[in-house]
Amino acid sequence: MDKFIRVILFTIALGMYFLFILKSDNIVIAVTKIMIVALLLLGMEAIRRDREKVFLIHYDITRLKNMKNSEFMEYVAQLYKKLGYYIDPIKKEKDLGCDLIVRKNRDVICIKCISEEAEVNLEPLQAAYGSKNLYRANKSLVITPNGYTDKAKQFARANHMILVDQIELIKLITKAIGNKDSEMSAPNTQEA
Repeated sequence: MDKFIRVILFTIALGMYFLFILKSDNIVIAVTKIMIVALLLLGMEAIRRDREKVFLIHYDITRLKNMKNSEFMEYVAQLYKKLGYYIDPIKKEKDLGCDLIVRKNRDVICIKCISEEAEVNLEPLQAAYGSKNLYRANKSLVITPNGYTDKAKQFARANHMILVDQIELIKLITKAIGNKDSEMSAPNTQEA
């Protein structure tokens, strides 16, 4: 579909180019008209790309809220991979409170993924915090497309854990979509 749109836009631009050249006696005016059309086409393409990004983000959040935890964990792994992290998946039978270990430079982050709860309570945070030393991570993070209870937020603050809720998840998805082919800096997640 994307190639089809580009071919159509190129054909329109080429047609207008010949129309302006044939209809104009002054080459400067014709070139000016061509430049205006080219700028308009570039602007239309930029608007289309921005709309597509917004659609993908909203679609992802709605879809993520309906995922099972195992599917959500796979999504988070792919998201962090796009953000330039190396992923160490943890086998189900060895899961001791952490779903993923992600590495980048000197950062080793223990991630717990929760999608099936409306609000994440204290229990998953305690499990993730407990597994931080076990996996030799320097950060522990809990990620959800939803929110957190007040007790969970309080626990995270007291233990310097990172909570990624819907808003922070949208930021991560935006970074991943905007930088598909390039390595990115660490995600802009905030400690609770």
